[in-house]
Amino acid sequence: MFEVGRQPKIPSGREVLYGIHPVREALVAGRRRINGLMVDRPAPSGRQADIVELASRRQIAWQTRTPEQMRQLTGSDQHQGIAATVSPLPIDSVEAIVDARMAVGGDCLLVLLDRIVDPHNLGAVVRSAHCAGADALVITKDRAAGATPTVSKASAGALEHTRLCRVTNLAKTIGWLKKKGVWAAGLAMEADRTIYQADFKGALALVIGGEEKGLRPLVRQSCDYLVSIPLRGRVDSLNASTATAVALYEALRQRQVEPSA
Repeated sequence: MFEVGRQPKIPSGREVLYGIHPVREALVAGRRRINGLMVDRPAPSGRQADIVELASRRQIAWQTRTPEQMRQLTGSDQHQGIAATVSPLPIDSVEAIVDARMAVGGDCLLVLLDRIVDPHNLGAVVRSAHCAGADALVITKDRAAGATPTVSKASAGALEHTRLCRVTNLAKTIGWLKKKGVWAAGLAMEADRTIYQADFKGALALVIGGEEKGLRPLVRQSCDYLVSIPLRGRVDSLNASTATAVALYEALRQRQVEPSA
């Protein structure tokens, strides 16, 4: 269904996702209500056409907008000529995710973020967590980046498949997880134990500090232990998203079940 219209007003309670990967993955994941699609040309081609066809099969109307209208709607020059008005990403409960995982005898893998404020950093963490098979990402409600369209774009659409939880008190959440048998490992560059010496098998929560100050004191104290990533260069730290990816893939390596001979 194709329509040409004026610049729309985005209703309250809706967001504008933009970019090839976020829009396509939102359609595939089916976790948001998609109210409409916008494309910057009357005859979409290539990846745009594939997304329009996918939306049309779901009876979602599409409209054309000028590149300038798309920029104004999305607040970005990186819209790749396609956007969608959508409902916010559903927020999950840490308790529900952990209980459901344990109910089937599985060991959860969670990523807890202590006030990551840069949406591009958060998007990169989301992508790594999704690709490494984490069960959920936990962020704080205050002083932290949230599940915005910018984060979905930075995650290459992985946010659309990621279970996201928001908590008021991260230290309290870690305490609850520990009571459920989940070990909390905090990343800290000064820790003596490296990620390669730690045991990441079993139920695990990786706790990652913010960009500037790392783990806050109470969050740090709440962890069962701290781990570091060995560095050999003259720069003494990795950024939060890179450190998260390295630690997650060490956890994945340790947790990988070797096929029987």
